[in-house]
Amino acid sequence: MAQDANIEIRDFDMDKDMTALQRIWREIGWSDSERVDQAMTTFYSEGSCSVAVIKGTAQDRPVGSDSVECAVHAISGTKRLEETDLPLCVIAAVTTSRVARGLSLAQKLTARELAKARDRGAAVAVLGMFDQGFYDKVGFGTGAYMNEFRFDPSTLKVDLQPRAPKRLSPDDFESMLAALIARPRLHGAVVIQHPKCLQAELAMEDGFGLGYYTNDRLTHFVWMVPKGEHGPYKVKWMGYEDGHGLLELLALLKSLGDQVYSVHMVEPPHVQLQSMLKRPFRGQAIAEEGNYSAEQNTCAWYQLRVLDPPACVQALSYQGPELSFHLRLQDPLDSLLASDQGWQPISGSYEVTLGQHSSFVTATGESAQPVLSCSVNTFSRLIWGVAPASSLAISDGLQGPPELLTALDRVFRPNPNPGWDF
Repeated sequence: MAQDANIEIRDFDMDKDMTALQRIWREIGWSDSERVDQAMTTFYSEGSCSVAVIKGTAQDRPVGSDSVECAVHAISGTKRLEETDLPLCVIAAVTTSRVARGLSLAQKLTARELAKARDRGAAVAVLGMFDQGFYDKVGFGTGAYMNEFRFDPSTLKVDLQPRAPKRLSPDDFESMLAALIARPRLHGAVVIQHPKCLQAELAMEDGFGLGYYTNDRLTHFVWMVPKGEHGPYKVKWMGYEDGHGLLELLALLKSLGDQVYSVHMVEPPHVQLQSMLKRPFRGQAIAEEGNYSAEQNTCAWYQLRVLDPPACVQALSYQGPELSFHLRLQDPLDSLLASDQGWQPISGSYEVTLGQHSSFVTATGESAQPVLSCSVNTFSRLIWGVAPASSLAISDGLQGPPELLTALDRVFRPNPNPGWDF
């Protein structure tokens, strides 16, 4: 990877770099308090982080000294593809200072962390995007649509009478993480088993938790960040082991409706929340543009990309007639990491078979199979079922015979839902 002589790219050093990183968080609006600054130390104590140092930019050191001006932090987890939990790299924080914009440092550091994650065995990577397009250059494709709701909690159609919950604080992060990990996992589900990262996120905002225990085990809980006497209350985390636990949490939200006029939350992966609200369109019309708005928004807030195509394809199990094709795959990350030792390019030609035992092998010669051509961005969206092949042929440049695209439309499980904020 080409590098400016005035820029050093290296691993993050907590003792040397944290002050500069805290300054960057202040500059970009992620931190406005000592509490967040302190929680950052906990957050960056787990995972892997790459930084870019620009010579002569430090203001709190002697003239001519160096300072970190960009950082990319990655943590590990799993992401479910159909019934298989694959090793995951989560790009958890990308931060660039005001003086380092336009130098492609975030792109270079992200590429570096993806290469390190692949070396550790990650098969797929995800990130929460601030906007679409910036991470396409490192092979990411847009994830599935998620529903976000703002609603009057008293309109929830839940007849269950909730028990009195226990109060939770950030000190209960380990119990909350265990409850999050215990949630039922559907296609696309993400799990991040980093206790200190959750501890830091809980400590960064003035939130509160309510939960239910069986003996000493926290079985289900909700963590919210309130605003004012009447809300809105924003649901940040919701952990539960089964459907009954989820229903009790929704009933608990409903019980707050005597005083709280608005709750903001992402739709849980296991329900269609709109069907559980009384007259949702009427509520949205009445509360339009008010302080306690009611609305439903749909957007794709995350992106994903394959790091290990064979591992991902082998996780697929298609029960229909076996389907084989020749794949021509392009990965923009290959050119960014061309000079890095150890990076094995993903771009190339492959023979793919989809069936009860799917396979992905390097092509050794000419093939009589139909040819499918795409970028790794598009291929990642295809196999996770973000969009069908026929749709990707329109929006993402997927190329193949019409009969192959039609056949592929029936193969991949749709609606991958992470069910985890990252």
